[in-house]
Amino acid sequence: MDQITVDPLDRMVSDYTLVTNGYSGNAPANPYPMFEEQRARCPVMHGDLLKQHSIPSMADYMMTGRPTITLLRYKDIHAVLMDPENWQSYIVGDGFGAAVDNMLLTAMDGEEHDHIRALLQRPFIRSEIRKLIDTLIKPVLMQEFIEELRPRGKADLLRDLALPFPIRAMYQYFGFPHDKDLLQNLASWAIQVVAAPQTDPAVAAITIPQSMVAGQAMYDTVLPIVQAYRQRGDMRADILGHMMQVNDDGRTFSDEQIAAFIRMLLLAAGETTTRSIANMMVQLLENPDVLEEVRADRTLVPKAVIETMRRDPTAGAVARVAAKDMEIGGNAVAKGTAVLLSIASANRDPEVYEDPDRLWLKRPMRPLLSFGFGPHMCIGMHMALAEMEVALDAMLDLPNLRFDPAFPHPQIRGLNMRGPDAVPVLWDV
Repeated sequence: MDQITVDPLDRMVSDYTLVTNGYSGNAPANPYPMFEEQRARCPVMHGDLLKQHSIPSMADYMMTGRPTITLLRYKDIHAVLMDPENWQSYIVGDGFGAAVDNMLLTAMDGEEHDHIRALLQRPFIRSEIRKLIDTLIKPVLMQEFIEELRPRGKADLLRDLALPFPIRAMYQYFGFPHDKDLLQNLASWAIQVVAAPQTDPAVAAITIPQSMVAGQAMYDTVLPIVQAYRQRGDMRADILGHMMQVNDDGRTFSDEQIAAFIRMLLLAAGETTTRSIANMMVQLLENPDVLEEVRADRTLVPKAVIETMRRDPTAGAVARVAAKDMEIGGNAVAKGTAVLLSIASANRDPEVYEDPDRLWLKRPMRPLLSFGFGPHMCIGMHMALAEMEVALDAMLDLPNLRFDPAFPHPQIRGLNMRGPDAVPVLWDV
C-alpha cells in the first residue's frame, strides 16, 4: 500500500493548531469583555483564571494544587515583573522543562539567570538585530516568500508566511545550514515541546511523551551541526559563532552546552512571532482605515507592530511564585503562592491606556508588557519586532490586501498563546 506523504508545512500547521487548542480550553475566543468585568470587580482574584477555563497554567502546570491568585491590573503585574527577587520564575519550567533537561532561561532566577543571560545576550541586542534587516531578514522574506506569493493573488498568511518566515530567518541567524527538511523538523519538534502541557489527561498522555522524544530529537540534531560548525573554524557573525567565542571566566562553552542552549532558544525562535504576525494582520485587516493609515505612512510600521501586540498579545499570561510572604494590590500573598499575571488584561487596563479596545497608532505608549518586563524580558524581542516590521511593510505593498470571503473570518483565540488558525487573504495581481 502506498504511504501517504504529509507536507512538512502542513505538519507544522497541525502542531501549531494543537498548541492553540490546548491554550483555548473553554474560554471565549474574545476574552476581553471577561477581563474588563473581572478587572473592575476583583483585580486580585483568588484562583487560576487559566485553570478555570481548562487551560494549562504555568502557575501550576503539573496540577499539584498549588495555591494561585490571578492579577489583572497593569500596575500590579508591572510591580511583580520588576521584582524578580521576591516573585520568582522557576515554576515556569514545570510544564515542558523536562523535555529540554530543565535548560530554560525563562525558568532561571537570580545570579544563574543573570549570568547565563549576560553570556548569551550580545547577538540579540537591538543594534545587532537592526544590522540584519537589510542583510538577512528582508532578503529571506522577499526572495523566499513574497516573490513566490505575489503572482498568486491569494494566500493563507499563517501557513504561507507567518509560520515559515520567522523560523527560516531565525535559523539562518543561528548559523544552521539552509536545509528545508532540517528547518521544518526542528520547528515541529519545538512546537511539540511547547504543546506538552494539556489539561485533558487523554491528550496529555500523548503530548507529554511526544515532547520528551521531540526534545531529545532536537538535541541529537543540533549537536552535529554545532560540531561541524566548530570543525569548519569559520566563526561568523551569527549566534553559533558568538557562543563558540564566549569567554566565561576563562572557560568556553563545549559543543554539548551550546547544543543545549540552542535547543532552549529554539522553543521561542519562531512560533510566538508567527502568532504575533498573524494577530497583527487580522487586527489591521479588521480595521481597514488603520491599515490604510500605515500603508500611506510607513514610518508608522513600528507603531503598528507595538500597538497590535498591546491590543492582542500572543503571550496572554505568565506566572511567578512568591519567595516570601508578600503583599500585592492590597492583598496578602503567602510564601509559595503562585501569581498568574494576565498580560492580556493589563494591556487593556483603562487606568493606563485611554480607550484601550481601540487600535490607535498614535497612542501614547507605556512600557509594553507583551514581551514580559524587567530582567526576564524576552531575549528575542528585537528579532521578533524586526521580523514583524519587515513582514508588515512587505504585505502593505500587496495591492488591495483583504480577507478572502470564500473562507471563514479568522478568529484569534486562546487565553494564552493566542492566534488564529488561518488568515486567508486576497490581493490584486
